[in-house]
Amino acid sequence: GHSNVRDTIQNVCPHSASYSNGRIQCVFSRQIITSDMAQDVPMNGSYYLLYGRGENTTGSSPPLLTPHGAQLTPSISENPIEPDTASNEPIPTHPCPSSPSPSAVYRFTATSSSDCVQSSCDYFLGIRTNDNDPTYLDFVLEGSATGWIGVGFAPNPAMASADVLGCVVVDSTGDLAFVDAWNNAGGHLNVRDTIQNVCPHSASYSNGRIQCVFSRQIITNDTAQD
Repeated sequence: GHSNVRDTIQNVCPHSASYSNGRIQCVFSRQIITSDMAQDVPMNGSYYLLYGRGENTTGSSPPLLTPHGAQLTPSISENPIEPDTASNEPIPTHPCPSSPSPSAVYRFTATSSSDCVQSSCDYFLGIRTNDNDPTYLDFVLEGSATGWIGVGFAPNPAMASADVLGCVVVDSTGDLAFVDAWNNAGGHLNVRDTIQNVCPHSASYSNGRIQCVFSRQIITNDTAQD
C-alpha cells in the first residue's frame, strides 16, 4: 500500500484545476466502470476511502501522488462507501491527541545556551507528557535555521540507528513538513520512515527561525524504525 504507480491507461476526464495560496482544487470525471479492469475499481462497488494530501512533488516525471508526510497524514473512512450512491459523510477525526497550550510547561528542555530562553535560543527542545493522553509525548522544537530542525534518539553518540524527529522548510513560501526518520547503522544516512508516527500541531518559519510542535506515542507500532 506504499507504492503509488501511474496506471497504464489513464481514465480521468479533467475539467479544471487550480493552485493558489497553498490550496489545490481539481474537478474531473471518471466512468463508473472503465475498460481498465486490472487497475480501476468499479465505482458502483463498496470501498473504504482514503482521504489524502501530500507535499511538494515538483520535478517528478511523470507527476505522481508521492508518499504523504506526517504533516498531512490522511484519514480512512470509518465504513465502506459506495461512491455512486453515497451521501455526505464526515471525515474521521485524526486519532492524535490534543495540542499542548502555548503556555505549556515542558518537563525536559535542552538549549544551545544556559542563559537563553525558547524564543532566543539558537536551538530549543522541549518534551512533556500530553495532558489528555499520557501514552503520547509532546515536543516543541525551535531555533535559528533556514532548512530544518530536529532531534535524534540513539543508543550511541555517533547517532547510528537513531530515531529522528523534526520539521523541514519545503519551499520558498516557508511551508514546513514534519518528518519521522531513521539513521542507518553508520549514522550518516537519514531516511524517511515507512510509517510516519508524528502527530503535527503547529509549524512556522519566519525571519530565519523555525518552530514546530508535535506529539509522538511513547511506544509506536513501528518497532523497526521507532
